[in-house]
Amino acid sequence: MLRRTFTFGTAALCGALLAGTAMAQDMRAPEGPIEFTVGSGAGGSPDVIMRTYAQIMAEQGIVPNAIVVQNRSGGGHSNAYNHVLGLPGDETTLLTLASPVFTTPIVQGTPSVIDQITPIALLAESELVLLTTPDSPLNSLQDVVAAATEAPGRVRVAGGSSGGNDHILTGLLETASGTTLTYIPHESGSAGRATFLGGNVELHFATLSEALELITSGTGKPLAIFSEERRPEEAFANVATAREQGVDVVYTQFWGVGGPAGLDPAVAAWWADKFAKAAESPQFQEWLDANLYRANMLTLGDAGTYFADGQQTFRDVLTRIGLAK
Repeated sequence: MLRRTFTFGTAALCGALLAGTAMAQDMRAPEGPIEFTVGSGAGGSPDVIMRTYAQIMAEQGIVPNAIVVQNRSGGGHSNAYNHVLGLPGDETTLLTLASPVFTTPIVQGTPSVIDQITPIALLAESELVLLTTPDSPLNSLQDVVAAATEAPGRVRVAGGSSGGNDHILTGLLETASGTTLTYIPHESGSAGRATFLGGNVELHFATLSEALELITSGTGKPLAIFSEERRPEEAFANVATAREQGVDVVYTQFWGVGGPAGLDPAVAAWWADKFAKAAESPQFQEWLDANLYRANMLTLGDAGTYFADGQQTFRDVLTRIGLAK
């Protein structure tokens, strides 16, 4: 298994247990308005996730402070994380963690962000589905492996930015299957999807909600899901996992949140408790179901271990494909 994933019971139970862990520690609320710093533009997954949490926290009275979601996009999320890293000990600013926060420093050869921030929580995860075009002769992941073995580099993958989740998963798939694929990066995931829908490549990775839209519209054919188990939804029930098809890869796209370096542990514990409470709410559970996300809520040290594990996976793959500095 090339990347360790965390599997627990129900999200509500996990959140309750972790909230109890946070409450066992000294907690102190920050004073003043709060900024959730997001490295993507409005409407991107990190932005939507943080706005959802902020809305639930406000409407349910979980956090009494005013919360503003501030988009500081650009530079592969570096504008966002440099802003937060420049505020050591600040108690009113949190950083949204998405894959560029992990990969951009590795690609640029700059110090790790994850090693500097204070981990707060893992917020949400999404499995990824491998799709091909409806008229493709490829009908399984085994077919992909066979085609890539017969003609290394012939099978093409359209994805988002170089070094992003799509690129990482392509690298993991190559390593596990001993094949060579051709990854074609784009300025965004939607641009990569357009190339795929235009019939210009054979493969494309998508989150469950994205894949569902393509499957139901008849514009995408699922080949594999990179999760521990199959999904129960009708559209995915017959989509075999990569492991079932002999390729030992489990990979989950994830989003989290952290505080600046040197954040008071009592404030970090307070935030961990608040995010766990928001994750337990019926509103958040409904949102997860609607978007086919899941929430294995991890906080503080457990979240830090998860983030460090993810960073090492990114570093290993980016080194293998020649992007790490």
